[in-house]
Amino acid sequence: MQGSFEHAYQLLTSYVAEVRLVDLDLVFNIQTATCNDKRFTKYFWHLGAPKKVYKLLRPVVVIDETFLKGRYHRTRLTTIAIYPSNHIFSLAFLVIDSETIKS
Repeated sequence: MQGSFEHAYQLLTSYVAEVRLVDLDLVFNIQTATCNDKRFTKYFWHLGAPKKVYKLLRPVVVIDETFLKGRYHRTRLTTIAIYPSNHIFSLAFLVIDSETIKS
């Protein structure tokens, strides 16, 4: 990774704006500690998919929790479903401050 964590976090909303040009159904929400703060406390995104895709998925949703290490301690929650051909389909991602889970 090139650059700093601070710079990468500042680019997050710009990145999502670019993804929205391709995926109009993208759902994205970011929350910061204060209005002027560039650091987020949590964010959520869900890649839009055609409704016909959801009909093909197996009726099992897997939720995974991963602890991110480094300067910013966060927790990433991921939800996935499985295609009948055993391929993984990402449903949604959530990154939150690790302290949020404890409280």
